[in-house]
Amino acid sequence: MDTIKEKTGLPNASPQDWLGKATRSLAILATAALIATSTPAFATTNDAAGETTLSSPAMGTGASVTPAVVSLEIAETARSSFKVASTPAISGTAKVGSKLTAKVGKWSPKAKFTYQWYRGKSKLKGATKSSYIPVAADRGNSLKVRVTAKATGYKNTSKTSKSRKIAAGTIKPSSKLKISGTARYGSTLSASVKLPSGSKASYQWYKNSKKVSGATKKSYKLAAKDIGAKYQVRLGVTKPGYNKLALSSNTVKISKAVFKVKTTPKISGTKQAGKTLKASAGSFTPKPSSHSYQWLRNGKSIKKATKSSYKLTSSDAGTKISVKVTAKKKHYSNRSSTSTKVPIAKSSTTVIKHDGTYRVGSSLKPGLYKATGTGDSCYWERLNGFSGSFDDINANHFGAANGYVRILKSDKGFSTSGCGSWKKAPSTGAKTSTISKDGSYRVGIDIKPGLYKSTNSGSCYWATLTDFTGGFEDLITNDFNYDRSILVQIPSTAKGFEKTGCGTLKRIG
Repeated sequence: MDTIKEKTGLPNASPQDWLGKATRSLAILATAALIATSTPAFATTNDAAGETTLSSPAMGTGASVTPAVVSLEIAETARSSFKVASTPAISGTAKVGSKLTAKVGKWSPKAKFTYQWYRGKSKLKGATKSSYIPVAADRGNSLKVRVTAKATGYKNTSKTSKSRKIAAGTIKPSSKLKISGTARYGSTLSASVKLPSGSKASYQWYKNSKKVSGATKKSYKLAAKDIGAKYQVRLGVTKPGYNKLALSSNTVKISKAVFKVKTTPKISGTKQAGKTLKASAGSFTPKPSSHSYQWLRNGKSIKKATKSSYKLTSSDAGTKISVKVTAKKKHYSNRSSTSTKVPIAKSSTTVIKHDGTYRVGSSLKPGLYKATGTGDSCYWERLNGFSGSFDDINANHFGAANGYVRILKSDKGFSTSGCGSWKKAPSTGAKTSTISKDGSYRVGIDIKPGLYKSTNSGSCYWATLTDFTGGFEDLITNDFNYDRSILVQIPSTAKGFEKTGCGTLKRIG
C-alpha cells in the first residue's frame, strides 16, 4: 500500500500553533480529499503520533502519485497588533537619589508589562522594575526606559520613553545641625546632626562669626579665652553624585565654669546668746581660691556678719541661724552653699536674782534651773515647809555655784545662798569634751558621754546622776580619791555628771 503522510501536531498544539500550521495542514487535507474521489479509492487514517496517512490497494509499492495541490492562503494569522499602544513617560525628579517611575500610558486591550532601564544606549543591569533610583554613575547621563507589553493573542510590543538627563542629587539630613554639650569654660562642645549614609562632613568652628584656626573637628574644648564669646559650627557635607551641602548650627554663648559642691558648710559652737559660732567652709570641686561668708538669721542676711565666725546676740535667741559660704576662683562662676539651720536657745529667764527663800507655785515654777554665780560656796535647799526645822528639807547641796537644781511640783519652797541668780536651764549646751570647772553638767547637752581622763594633784569627787534633785536617788555611781591619774566613764544613759576637784577631765574615748 502506498501512503502519503504529514505530521500536523494538531492534537496538543496551542491556538497560535494551530493558526501557524493551518496553511500546510489544510493543503494536505485538500489533496487527500481529491484522491478520495478518484479511482482507485484512497483510505485515510490517523495514528497515535498524530500522523495522517492516505492509502490505496490498487497501487503498488513504490508507485508515484502526484496529487492535485490546492493552495489555501490564510492571512498571516499568527497574532494581532495592539489597538492602542502609548509611548511611556518617566515621572519624578531627574536627579541622583530621587525615584523615577515609568508611566506606561494607555494600551488596548489590557496588557502585562516588563521594563528595562537604559543609561544612554546601555542596559542597566538589574533595572527591570517600573521604578528606578538614579545612582552616582547616572549623574550627567541620560536615562530612558523601554516598556514591553504582552497579551494573549497579540504581538509583543515594545515602546521606549524619551531620555531624561540626570542632575546631581540633594543631600537631606534627617535632623538639624545643633551644638551639644554645656557652653562653659572647661566643657567640650560637639556638632550633632544625622546625615545620610555615605555622606562625609568637614567641620569648622566659628568664634564671634570668625573662623577658629585649627578647629576643624567634630568637637571643640572650650578654654578660658572663650568665656563671653559666641560659638557656632558649620559643616560642608559631600556625597558622590550629590551637590555639596552647607549647614550652620545654632549659636551658643560661653559662660564661666562652675563649682560642684562636695560637702555643705557646718556650724559648730554653743548655740546660745553671747557664744560664738564657727563655720566650716565645706568642700567644692575644683578647690576654690577663696571663700566669702554670710550669716543668716531665719534665712535672712545678718548685717556685717560676713566672717567665718559669728558671736550670737540677744536678737538671735529663739531663732535659727545658718551660714552661706561662697566659693570663688578665676574663670569660675561664684558658687554658694548654705549650712543647715541650727536653733539658738531662747534667753534664759532670770527667776531668782537674790539669796532668800521662795514659795514654789507662784513666783517660782517647778522645773530645771541653773545657777550663774561663781565660787564654791553655793548652798540651796528644796523645802516641804517653812518651820525652819531639818524636817522641812527635802534635799540640799553645798558646793560650786555652777550647777543645776530640779524643783519638783511636790516642793513647797526653795532656799538659796551664795549661788548668784538662778535662770531656767537652756535647751542647748556646748556639748564639750573637756570638763574643767567644778559643778554639775547635763550629759549629751553640756558634755559628751564617754571615757574621761585627768592627771590630778589633789582630792577628787565625782558622781554620775539620773537627775538634779539633790537626793540620794539621783546617784548612779560616785567616787572620792586622791589618785594622781583618774579615769571616769560617763555613760550616755546618765542625765548628769558632777565633780569637785579632779583637775581637768578630757574625753579620750
